[in-house]
Amino acid sequence: VAGAGIGCYAVSAFDSSPSYESELSDSACIEEATCPLAGDSNSDGIVNVSDIVLLVNAILNGGGSTDGVECGDTDGGGIINVSDIVSIVNIILGGRIASYDDATQAAIIISDNTLQVEANGFIQGVQLTLSHDSDFSINLVDAYVSEYKTSDNMTTLVVVSDGSSSLNEIASFSGTCKVENVHIANSTSDVTVEETIELVDFKVDVAGPNPFNPSTQLNIVVPEAGFVSVRVYNVLGQEVANLVDGYMEASTSGYLVNWNAGSLASGVYFVKAATAGQISTQKLMLLK
Repeated sequence: VAGAGIGCYAVSAFDSSPSYESELSDSACIEEATCPLAGDSNSDGIVNVSDIVLLVNAILNGGGSTDGVECGDTDGGGIINVSDIVSIVNIILGGRIASYDDATQAAIIISDNTLQVEANGFIQGVQLTLSHDSDFSINLVDAYVSEYKTSDNMTTLVVVSDGSSSLNEIASFSGTCKVENVHIANSTSDVTVEETIELVDFKVDVAGPNPFNPSTQLNIVVPEAGFVSVRVYNVLGQEVANLVDGYMEASTSGYLVNWNAGSLASGVYFVKAATAGQISTQKLMLLK
């Protein structure tokens, strides 16, 4: 039945010779569409940035619940996530069309206090939940959507590009964190997340007191086995101590090295750790 509109319908069969008409069939109903406009989260008849705001709030504060924003669940998954936001961004901006270079696989890389995405193609949206200590802080990259919320040592973040470029850098942070949940989207669909990779950099950290008197401890993190030197210099660039000079096995937790500066004058010193192609420095203050 064309153009009959919303309602319930039944049919019968009839003939004129001999005259006969069957009983009515069971009814079939045409119901009003639950979401007349895909992505219209607030049901105001238009898709705009207000709909994105509602979805970001649903993720950060509502655990992804669709309550009140059912029409924002553009993929019909029963939960609001970054894929729904990507869809609405592309509706608003008339953005990117699915392409051969859309990613199908991705990994989260944690390295040198940064969060990054490594993928086999285009990435437009990332949603992460991180666990961490109370001294954790985070700075998201500038993007079309770039929001996060921290509560009870858990941070949830959402980053979505405008589709003009693929996401790679996600955030920088201080402290330590662990990825508890991840959702990544290309321009039209979810992307399989292979793993979370934490890359450890060669570095020297001050493990003991700083300022110190007369001794402190240094932690030397060695991601790959090789020759390592650790030396201390004064502000004039003169070497005042040679703490390590030899081969070290790989250790992501690091090696503790003691430095006793009892014979040196108070002042600022610099410790320099070096291995093949990598150098790390720290400033120390000796106070007597």
